[in-house]
Amino acid sequence: MRQFKFIPTLLSILFLGVGWQVIALSIGFPAIFPSLFDLLKEISGLFVSDHFYAELRTTILRGIIGFTFAFTFAFCFAVTALFFAFWKAFFHPIIVVTRSIPVISLVLIAILWFAPVQLPVFIALITMFPILYQNILTGLEQCDYKNVEMAKLFGKSAYRRFVSIYLPASKPSIFDGISTAMGFGWRAIIIGEVLAQPVHGIGTAMKEAQAYINVSELIAWTVVAIGISYFFEFVIKFVRRIKIKRKPSYAQSFELKEMNQTSELITIKVQNLEKKFNENTLCNYDDFSFCSNVINVLKGPSGSGKTTLLRLLSGLEKPDSGEIDKDVLLSVACSFQDVRLLPWLTVSENIIYGMNPGSKHVAGDLSDFLLRNMELKDQWNKYPNELSGGQQQRVGLARALAAKSDVLFLDEPLTGLDNELKSRITDFLSVWIKTYKPLVVWATHEQVEIEDLKITGIKL
Repeated sequence: MRQFKFIPTLLSILFLGVGWQVIALSIGFPAIFPSLFDLLKEISGLFVSDHFYAELRTTILRGIIGFTFAFTFAFCFAVTALFFAFWKAFFHPIIVVTRSIPVISLVLIAILWFAPVQLPVFIALITMFPILYQNILTGLEQCDYKNVEMAKLFGKSAYRRFVSIYLPASKPSIFDGISTAMGFGWRAIIIGEVLAQPVHGIGTAMKEAQAYINVSELIAWTVVAIGISYFFEFVIKFVRRIKIKRKPSYAQSFELKEMNQTSELITIKVQNLEKKFNENTLCNYDDFSFCSNVINVLKGPSGSGKTTLLRLLSGLEKPDSGEIDKDVLLSVACSFQDVRLLPWLTVSENIIYGMNPGSKHVAGDLSDFLLRNMELKDQWNKYPNELSGGQQQRVGLARALAAKSDVLFLDEPLTGLDNELKSRITDFLSVWIKTYKPLVVWATHEQVEIEDLKITGIKL
């Protein structure tokens, strides 16, 4: 049926054409209401006229310049408002006033301030700016903060978090804003050209046609203006749909035995730790310590505070009292219970995202190695929403391992796996941990069985 989906559009255009012709014949006054055939002849004549492309090029250039200024200002204002509540409150009345000014009032006032050539650009700027600002800010504010937390825990800089988390998450809202702003902007530019009468422009040509009572040419230019709007709408939709997937490297050279090993012990000490939420105590522990010479297992039922303790140890939460003594230079990675994969990245890209900058030269090899051992080789180029829950869990675990961090937090990393697969993944984890010797804190409600590794448990 897909090959016939254009039929409703075709029938709609045919209906409009027939309706126009019927009305033209009923009026019987071509100078005021030309027939469809006279109109089509006038439109085709525009494309071969000397001045057509100069008018078209000038109007489009003004629109692009106005949009560029509007988007730049809107983006800077929105980013500032996102991170600073004072400036968000400060900008709000300005946006409301700017958005509420009627375009015709703005044009009439701006005629007194600007030269005819400058006025359409100013109108485009003022018309598009509040729409773009609101959509950009809304998109940035809708970003899932859990993903920001994930990136922060993996040691990503503020700039990297903004580029890799905030911008992709806000992309739909930003493109909606661009589409809406363009729709209003083109109309405002042409209104400005009609009233200001610059040397070139579609609005100038429309005003001249109206002055000579050339209705056919006036409507022809209107059709051209509509065509410009549709063209840029198509371009926006096309760019919005673009997704770039990496080509597979199929590297087989990376093996676990090639990794560097260290014998230095890593420790985290906890003293009188307490965390409350709404007067309810979630964590309350006396002195204890975690060490990298064993796997530290937090075993307890759901709701016993395992995840809260991991968040405290990782620095994502601050304790209400007590101290956590650890080296601030330690790198940290986590396999989250709620996964937190970035939906705009493929499986392979999500794994690579966890790597530290020093590992980028082996990114493809390490990613392929982890994909093979997590039994996800065939899913490397899929997006998270194309995976099952168990597959997503393994991608999150692979991302945590790819970081090759000093401290590795595992929050129910085997959720959604059947017993046989769970056993194979556990065997691989055993080899990985013995090779790298990170400090491992493993939160689970299940029995953990890892060969040749001593497990110490902390009761919750």
